[in-house]
Amino acid sequence: MKRRIGILYCVLALLIVIGQKGISLAAAPATQPEYPLAMCSNGGFWSNKDYPIALLDAGARTVRVDSSFAAARKVAGNDPDKWNWSEYDSLRRLRGKYPELQFLPIFGYCPEWAAEPGAPKGPNSISGRPRGLDVTPTSDPKNLYGHFVYETVRRYKDVCKDWESWNEPDLPGHAFFIGNGKDFFLVQKSCYLSAKAADPTCRVVFAGQCYGTAEGYLKTHNLNAPSPAPPQECFFEDYLKECVKDPDTKANHYYFDVMNQHSYSRASDLYDYAAIDRKLMVDYLGEEGKTKPIWVTEMGFPDKVGLFGGTEEEYADYLLQSFAWGELAGVQKFFHFQLDDSNGLGLYHEVPAKPKPVLVTYRDVLAKELGSMTSIKQLHGNAGVGLVDGNSPYKPTWQTGYNAFEMTAGNGQRRVLMAFADTDKGITVQLPAKAAHATLVDRYNHRKAIDAKDGMYEVKLEGATNVAGWPSTDDPKAKAMGKPEHLVGGATVLIVEVAAPK
Repeated sequence: MKRRIGILYCVLALLIVIGQKGISLAAAPATQPEYPLAMCSNGGFWSNKDYPIALLDAGARTVRVDSSFAAARKVAGNDPDKWNWSEYDSLRRLRGKYPELQFLPIFGYCPEWAAEPGAPKGPNSISGRPRGLDVTPTSDPKNLYGHFVYETVRRYKDVCKDWESWNEPDLPGHAFFIGNGKDFFLVQKSCYLSAKAADPTCRVVFAGQCYGTAEGYLKTHNLNAPSPAPPQECFFEDYLKECVKDPDTKANHYYFDVMNQHSYSRASDLYDYAAIDRKLMVDYLGEEGKTKPIWVTEMGFPDKVGLFGGTEEEYADYLLQSFAWGELAGVQKFFHFQLDDSNGLGLYHEVPAKPKPVLVTYRDVLAKELGSMTSIKQLHGNAGVGLVDGNSPYKPTWQTGYNAFEMTAGNGQRRVLMAFADTDKGITVQLPAKAAHATLVDRYNHRKAIDAKDGMYEVKLEGATNVAGWPSTDDPKAKAMGKPEHLVGGATVLIVEVAAPK
């Protein structure tokens, strides 16, 4: 699955509030909180026996895999028994071997033979729109994509409970889908209805939206899109405009259970992109738009200094800071892209022989210290850049000097403070203590004791070192947008408090 290292990010959101409404005579059964850490994979997941082991060791519990329409139905034929089920059979074997591992398969990509007229030709043509999407019921063999979804979920509902409709149909250039959000409506509808017909208890995840949807929203709403050439349309909003016209849409939850966003490079985009998604859902879906979960099924940071990357240390800070921004936005699940380094974004150079230093950050700091957090609040700083409010990352009037967050778990028995500078100036800050002593943890899990004084911890935050973003190029249009930015803040500091057993 091709990915662009240089793309600008994704994701914002207002806090998701999920709770019971009204009064019930019988209490609803308790549900386990969604474990937040997940990973994207590539072919190595199938071919490298150490890949699942390394993934679980890192702290991820769900893996996003390409097991697509184009792979299962490479040639024409409506007999499901003759389709290529090898990848799904492999998932079943792996689920049996690693029962704690869950999967998110991607249904998308259209083989050339199944595409509507006008799609590009060639062995790698996957961006067409499937034929027969308007055929009902959607599981009818004449609905080529819907029939595939139905048969896949029916056969493998014991293996997978979550299914993603497509990957980045909003990517400018149409690498993965030819068409706009209106065109995508029947794809999503076919996916949802077919999957639910096969397994009413499954969850259907919307297609992964990239920076195109977010920047398109900002452009079409006359806000500051952080690109010299933003898309002229908002894919997700175009989908919603078409979706709400359908008389059955509300009864079918607008044809998706989980919203899906991608985000790269700028750590705070996990807040800002999710805020755009949430605003659109509330504007078009009303009350239901307030409670739909948001997953970030791709996120990452190139550990190479350049237009949208940085150093190994800044990569480590991205992991921690983006998680805090996403948690603040109510993001429910975070899929890191990815375990190995085939796209320059991995935790390993090679699995398992050559881990990067950032593996320690992911496994020992992010997963072990933050993976169990159940609440978060911001103690200091701005809520992301504030793109929905018209702010620009290149005109940093929104910066406050530093950001600080408080996260808790276990009814407050475990408390973690996170802080980092948001300018290039170091700063000494006071953070509120609830214990006399705690542990100070840095990005690479170096630890030392820290004592509170007068109810406060005092920590020195190093200034941000990353300098990147569009204005750092020689493009006159990009330079005119403002100052080069910090894609991530300064070195991240954690203070970990654990209450003594009562």
